[in-house]
Amino acid sequence: MSKKEMWDQFYGKAEFQYSQEPIDLLKNYHPYLRKGKALDLAMGEGRNAIFLARQGFHVLGLDISDVAIQKAKKWAYLENVPIEVKAVDVDMYVFPLMRFDTIILSYFKPIPRYYSEIARALVQGGTVAIENYTTEQLVRTPIAGFCNQDYFYPNELLKNLKELQILYYHERFLNGFYIVQCIAKKPVDKDAVKYGFAQEDASSEKSKYKAAEDLFKKK
Repeated sequence: MSKKEMWDQFYGKAEFQYSQEPIDLLKNYHPYLRKGKALDLAMGEGRNAIFLARQGFHVLGLDISDVAIQKAKKWAYLENVPIEVKAVDVDMYVFPLMRFDTIILSYFKPIPRYYSEIARALVQGGTVAIENYTTEQLVRTPIAGFCNQDYFYPNELLKNLKELQILYYHERFLNGFYIVQCIAKKPVDKDAVKYGFAQEDASSEKSKYKAAEDLFKKK
């Protein structure tokens, strides 16, 4: 069975496999995230994407499962909430340069190359929010569908997010599960300020790409 078939089967078992509530990190700390374009990686049935859209974010949600994507689209339509969704194998996703204000990773552990690519995909001052299980949960009660490599080791996120500024980090026991929560921010480069790329109200997409090119040529 392919990875896509496995997740299609998983999401096809019930109306909603997970709660329709957003993850605790978003529910309680979303004001710390930079408003604008948000990318929800491995979005599942859309609980975080729809929550962020309600908060005024412009959300793109990606998932390998067509079943999950269709659930998210239907839910967003019924709630009259605008989100963009795409069926993509997120492990193969090519991140655009400096495109997103916020990136969400909810119970999805990225492959190693993701961390530096996430940093490049964020605009200056952009934020990333991550919530997932820790290896303590694996020791106590493994989660169905999660492999050993899907859990985070103690301080693993801190080591992998060295390019970013940590705003919030907590390994904790919450609602019966051992989890890690993290919000990090991409530092504003002095050259980005010079080229006007760190401004809140950036103009057109074309000018943003030009500013990014100039910034990297400067480097």
